[in-house]
Amino acid sequence: MTDILVVGAGLAGLTAARTLMRAGKRVRVLEASGRVGGRVQSRTHDGFLLDAGYQVLFTGYPAVKRQLDLGALDLVALPPAAAVRTGARVSVLGDPFRDPGSLLSSLASRALSLPDKLRVARLGAELRVGPAHHLLVGPDESTHSYLTRQGFSAAALTNFFGPFFGGIFLKRDLSTSARLFRYYFRMLMDGDIALPRAGMGQVAAQLAHDLPISLNVRVSRLQATERGVSVVTSLGELEAEQVIVATDPPAAAKLLDEAAPALESVSSTYVYYASSEPLDAQPRLLLNAEAGVINNAHWLSNVMPERAAPGRHLLVATLLGTPPSEDAALDVQVRGELQRWYGDAVKELHLLGTERIAHAQFAQPPGYVAQLPGHTTGIPGVLRASEITSMSGIQGALESGEKAAAIVLNDTAGMSRPRGA
Repeated sequence: MTDILVVGAGLAGLTAARTLMRAGKRVRVLEASGRVGGRVQSRTHDGFLLDAGYQVLFTGYPAVKRQLDLGALDLVALPPAAAVRTGARVSVLGDPFRDPGSLLSSLASRALSLPDKLRVARLGAELRVGPAHHLLVGPDESTHSYLTRQGFSAAALTNFFGPFFGGIFLKRDLSTSARLFRYYFRMLMDGDIALPRAGMGQVAAQLAHDLPISLNVRVSRLQATERGVSVVTSLGELEAEQVIVATDPPAAAKLLDEAAPALESVSSTYVYYASSEPLDAQPRLLLNAEAGVINNAHWLSNVMPERAAPGRHLLVATLLGTPPSEDAALDVQVRGELQRWYGDAVKELHLLGTERIAHAQFAQPPGYVAQLPGHTTGIPGVLRASEITSMSGIQGALESGEKAAAIVLNDTAGMSRPRGA
């Protein structure tokens, strides 16, 4: 009998298994797909290295610092700035202390008024005070309401905050919890926004190193027994003292025979383009300040040329939701918007592919924490490890895996660690 079976080899499951194995437990991970990492994966296509969607790593995350060897990931820090696109017009907004090249353009930028720029500086100074996880407690409201109370103009919300944090929360309307907004704003100051040179899949690969993982194994039923938990799989029936379910929330609800999560899934779509000619030398994230399907885009090859095939360039466009259009029609729509940026040069773009992610994260409106499930489940001996216990994203997944392992190990320090710490 295995001590612990972990169902799901996403970041939460890998973190739980790794923590338990290091504590001397016999662990086995079962993964329904043929790859580890869940949504954090990379692949090669026609000589291009593509992540599953547009993903970045915040090195300021406390759980990232505990769980990952950042030096071994060969990280490339992205400029701590963004280029706001309004048609052919570009306005760069950045942190002049960490991105000196953005100083003059930030001062001259019309994407934010001078009073709004001063408000950003004041907000940053306020949010730097105290431990970051304290920003996740206290009264809550929408980010839109919070920023409005801080005095930011409607133009600032539309031109900058909406598209920038829309790329993080996959909702451009700033309806996300202001607590979470403040926490992410702090994370942006506490570390870099970075990418592993060899793809985000390296994060999962590092967590999975040396773990006993069985791929392409589906789990269909869990049942408590006198000895522990019976796990019915595509390999047959397995026995374990305890089980940690670390799948995405919809799959976990089905396996645990629970109601669907109270918090809705948020979807996103990514369109990948190759170009033989450099259409844009901008290394910063591009924010679309106009109405349209594109929320943000990034010429990844401008910061990591090796992500593209030799002599070519790579653009990734992020779309919020999953548009009903077929890929070919969606390509036409995206190109139409890019034409406002680059004119007829968009004819150089070659569609590499489109990726639609039905559950990219879960919605996190004001007060969402009250709806989060805990790590315990209705099945004795079965625990949950998932971002759904904390916050959507890498910090939430890693800390949930840590906490599930702490419960198994009766580690009071790990069990009592605050959310976001």
